[in-house]
Amino acid sequence: MVDKLDDIHFVAALDFGTTYSGYAFSLSGDELRFYGPQVWNSGHGGMTSLKTPTSLLLNPDQTFNSFGFEAEDRFAEFSAEENHHEYYLFQRFKMELNCKNIKKDYNIQDISGKAVPAMKIFSLSIKYLKDHCLKTIRDRGFLPNPNDVKFVLTVPAIWNDRSKQFMRTAAVQAGIDDAQLTLALEPEAASIYCQRESLENMRVGRQSEITDPGTRYMVVDIGGGTADFSVHEVEEGGTLTELYRASGGPYGGIYVDKEYLKMYDTIFGKEAIKKLKKEDLAEYLTIKREFEAKKRTVTANYGSHFVTRLPAVLNKMFSNEEKIQRIQSSYLKDKVSLIRDKLKLSPSLMESFFKDSLENIIDHVKNILRSIKDVHMILLVGGYAENPLVQETFNNEFSNLEIIIPQDCNLVVMKGAVLYGHCPMSISARILGFSYGVCIDTPFNPEIHPLKLHYLKCNGKSYCRNAFDELIAKNTKVSSTGNVVERTYFKDKNTMSGGLRVYCTKKETPALVDKNCQLLGTLDVSIPRQVFNKWTIHGEFIFGMTEIKVSVTVKHTNETFTTTLDLLE
Repeated sequence: MVDKLDDIHFVAALDFGTTYSGYAFSLSGDELRFYGPQVWNSGHGGMTSLKTPTSLLLNPDQTFNSFGFEAEDRFAEFSAEENHHEYYLFQRFKMELNCKNIKKDYNIQDISGKAVPAMKIFSLSIKYLKDHCLKTIRDRGFLPNPNDVKFVLTVPAIWNDRSKQFMRTAAVQAGIDDAQLTLALEPEAASIYCQRESLENMRVGRQSEITDPGTRYMVVDIGGGTADFSVHEVEEGGTLTELYRASGGPYGGIYVDKEYLKMYDTIFGKEAIKKLKKEDLAEYLTIKREFEAKKRTVTANYGSHFVTRLPAVLNKMFSNEEKIQRIQSSYLKDKVSLIRDKLKLSPSLMESFFKDSLENIIDHVKNILRSIKDVHMILLVGGYAENPLVQETFNNEFSNLEIIIPQDCNLVVMKGAVLYGHCPMSISARILGFSYGVCIDTPFNPEIHPLKLHYLKCNGKSYCRNAFDELIAKNTKVSSTGNVVERTYFKDKNTMSGGLRVYCTKKETPALVDKNCQLLGTLDVSIPRQVFNKWTIHGEFIFGMTEIKVSVTVKHTNETFTTTLDLLE
């Protein structure tokens, strides 16, 4: 215990996941001693977990009701009493931010189709985790001043700048001071944790090698929604450099659940499942939670059948003869059997639910390994990585590589985010996933510019509209403190203002601002009347992890305009 209040400095990581969320914290000077809630408990299905479901329940007036297991259980109770229709239940909504041009006014729908602003959903969820974390800190005997706590919010590395800024804005609206908030990229957090954690906490693999300078390894972070991949190299002094820009896709564990639920649609029909959700949501949640627990035990050449009790609603809708007939007339005829009011699933069917997601993950890893040489290890983390079948698949597919799997895979990102908050300079360089540039008019080049964008200036010179003036290219290695890029722009139109429109694109050498480019923001610069016929501005662009800062100076007046581009407008 720390003796004086002034000596207490906390870093608390909020791990906001697709399927499960949680938090952990530690004190400066004792960073590897992690604290958190004991366990989260569900009322239905008897499930306990070190994280709680990412589920949010709102009251009819859209105010906060509950989060996690409590939200699901309360909604199930309301549903059983037919009092749930005016309430809002949101589940697994983090995926709404995946690869979307998200804006502040974007809406998402709850399980019944009712729309609520996404910013409200995310900010209320983050507020719950923040408040629960602060309560746990106090319950553990610490009495921190709010200024003593630094919060770290985890985000997928593959998200675009808009989605990352959306999370930052939601966290600020949740009551976290912007100056006390840091975003941590999930695979980086996992990598940092495994650099610091002791050998005995590595379930598989030789942790000692992963800390050697010059070592290159791939981080495979597979959670509920996304699979996030990056390649890191250990530098002298223990910092990490990203060698291969973060990439990935929607290959996480929830897609195994979707395959499982398709089985119910096949046997009973989609309308029957809708009726089940409407009339007995508690039983529907129990089905999902039972499978979630069983899913974690599936192995290659799985020898155990999975037996699950059918809800009363489905048993009333269909006789046993009808159920058997539906099974026998489908692809399930040799894989599912009916035992009174229970379904018995074959081992091969259980394995098949994993097929598509695992194939996508393995293909992605192989493509990266073809691009980066001298990678000898794979660091496998995330909730989905705890599954034995996932681990066995990696060991079989990449038998020539060292597979390192930490204890409690699903907590590695969260704990690593705590360590990142204590030492943000653990990451020394990253690889940009986009090219960034400004929309300008440039001298016309018939070899690269389309004729429809051609025009003549008053001096008779040919120019092209909507050219992409590249500031920094995709796949560029940048310092973790940000790279500064300078540009000078001239204007000769009779205008009282100048607007710099900043774009990003996944293209490496874009010539034009086209449909593949995403507008990040516009910086408006006021121009004094006495220089409006012709003026020059000098710009500095700073590319950081979650935001783009721009500083522009009007040379005629030496007046400087500085802003952080709002990516959500």
